[in-house]
Amino acid sequence: MSNQAGDAYAFMAMTPVLEGREQELRELLQGFTQATSPFAALPQTHFARWVIIRDWVNSRAQPRQDHLGCPYLIFTSNLHGPIDAYLDALCARPEAAAIWGHCAGCPQPAAGEPLKAYLLHNQIDTGFFVAAYPKASVEEVRASLALREQLIEFAVSSQGMDAEALKSAFDAAFP
Repeated sequence: MSNQAGDAYAFMAMTPVLEGREQELRELLQGFTQATSPFAALPQTHFARWVIIRDWVNSRAQPRQDHLGCPYLIFTSNLHGPIDAYLDALCARPEAAAIWGHCAGCPQPAAGEPLKAYLLHNQIDTGFFVAAYPKASVEEVRASLALREQLIEFAVSSQGMDAEALKSAFDAAFP
């Protein structure tokens, strides 16, 4: 499947924004911080984002120009684990209702199974998805990055140590 690499899954949905709601949606999305993002509560998220596009960028080499009839919200997420469980958790978040409530065709209220079905209906399969660590969970990646930082700090702080002191310091830092 093109959306999956190991335990990693690439999800993308493209949903039309209701007329006159683009600016309100844009402000809502821009108001999220790392702490207030719904993804802070979804620990299986490697990376996710929303983008509002108004139209396609057409190349002069195209035989005919292609245009969107309205702005669209594109949602992408690279996640660890099954897509169904991820969407269940996402669609239970009040932020999801606030976001997709600005989109045409979205069920009202925008939550739970109806919202999940809407997102799956608007899913666009990934043409080519490569996960750097297809079996690694988000927690494992974060732990590896923290260990990397610890090793870098150790390498810098241990410059000039003799072999015995270096071994002792290493054993203390990495039991």
